[in-house]
Amino acid sequence: GGCGAAAALGVRFINSKNESFVPVGETLKDIAAIDASGINPLLREVPIVTMCDIDNPLCGPHGASAVFGPQKGADPAMIQQMDQWLSSYAALARKSFPETNPAHAGAGAAGGLGFAFLTFSHATLESGVNIILEETHLSDYIKNADIVITGEGCLDGQTVMGKAPVGVAKIAKEFQKPVLAFSGCVTEDAKACHAAGIDAFFPIVRGAVSLEEAMQTDHAKQNMTDTVEQVFRMLRTFQNTK
Repeated sequence: GGCGAAAALGVRFINSKNESFVPVGETLKDIAAIDASGINPLLREVPIVTMCDIDNPLCGPHGASAVFGPQKGADPAMIQQMDQWLSSYAALARKSFPETNPAHAGAGAAGGLGFAFLTFSHATLESGVNIILEETHLSDYIKNADIVITGEGCLDGQTVMGKAPVGVAKIAKEFQKPVLAFSGCVTEDAKACHAAGIDAFFPIVRGAVSLEEAMQTDHAKQNMTDTVEQVFRMLRTFQNTK
C-alpha cells in the first residue's frame, strides 16, 4: 500500500492501542487510524509526477494483490486477504482524503505505492514509459530503423498493461516498423503482446538452468547474443530466397 513511503512523508499509521507503526503487507489489517497532519506542507506547493509502468487499480480482480500476488508466492486465500486489507486501508485513507480513488489507473502500481503518492502527496500518475520515450526522443530513431528490437526480463500478460516493450511497439507501428522482442522468459499469456504491436517474441534461455545461472551477467549476455544472432540469420535466409 505504499505505507513506507507515506510514513517517510510524515503520515502516521496508528493501531488499536494508539501506537504508531509502519505497516507492511501482513500488518495492513492492524491500521485503526491514519493521521496525515504531519505531512510537510511544502509538498502541497510542489507538483509531483509519479511514473507508473502499469495501470492496475489498488483492489479488485485487476488490483495489486490479484495480479502481482501470485508472482510473489501468494495463494488464492492470501490474495483475498490482502485485497481486503488494502480495501480497508483505502477506506481509512478516504476519511482524511475524501478525494482519494483506489480505482485510479496506476493506484495498484508497486503493490499500492501509486495509491500512496496519489493520496498523500496529491501526485499525478502518468505512464512511465510515455515519459521516458518522449524524453529520449525514441521516435526520431525508430522512424529511420529497419527493425525495432525491444524486450524485458519476463514477457507476459502484464506487459500489455503499459510496460516499456508495448510503448516501444506503439511508436514503431506509427512508422509501420516490424517489432521483435527478446526476453529472459516468456509466459503463455504473452500472446497478448501480438495485438499490442510486438510481431514476434523469443525467450533467450537456451537450456534447463537454475534461476541463478540464468541471471549471471556473462551467461545472460551470451544467451542474448546467441538468440539474436540466430533470429537475424533466419531473417537473412528468407530475404535471400526472395
